[in-house]
Parts: sequence; structure tokens; C-alpha cells
Amino acid sequence: MATKKPKLGLPPTMPASLSNPAMQKMINKGGSVQEPVVAVPARAEVEEDKLKSFTFKIYESELAQIRAIQDSLPKRDRISIHDFVVSAVKEKIEKAAKKHNSK
Repeated sequence: MATKKPKLGLPPTMPASLSNPAMQKMINKGGSVQEPVVAVPARAEVEEDKLKSFTFKIYESELAQIRAIQDSLPKRDRISIHDFVVSAVKEKIEKAAKKHNSK
């Protein structure tokens, strides 16, 4: 047996409280809209350090060396290849900064 679609209802009629002349006068009077006050934070001296993602290429032999280093460490001390590479980059940056500052 086919079911009938429910009929769409009409929008609700205006409630009696809105038909009150005093209420209509207030509605028609309108009002002003106040913009919310948004506190603008003072510009930070140091901007946020955003995380960036990119792909880089590495030779299989270099990757094998990294894996060999990881395998020689105890399991509890092993870090991911990503963390290993990031750590190596940070060490290189620190080394270059020390070299640059000593001149």
C-alpha cells in the first residue's frame, strides 16, 4: 500500500501578542544596532611560528643509515625517522648559529 506524503503546513499565523497595537508601535519604532566591542590584542612582538609541511628526497643509502642507527638503539629510546631528521636539522641550525655568532 502506498503511503501519502504529508501535506506541507502553512506558516504559523501572527500570535495575538504581536497584534497588540502597543507591540506593533514598538516594532515599527525600530532601534539602533550596537556593534559588539571586540578587544584587538596588542600586536605580539614575536609572530606565531606556524608549522609548515613539505616533502624532501633522500637517497636509499642515507635512509638505510638512519634505520641502522635506530635499530642499534634500545626500543624505548627509538624515535621516528621524522623526529630523527628534525633533530638533525635543529642541531645543524644551532651549530651554524654558534659559528655565526662567534665571528
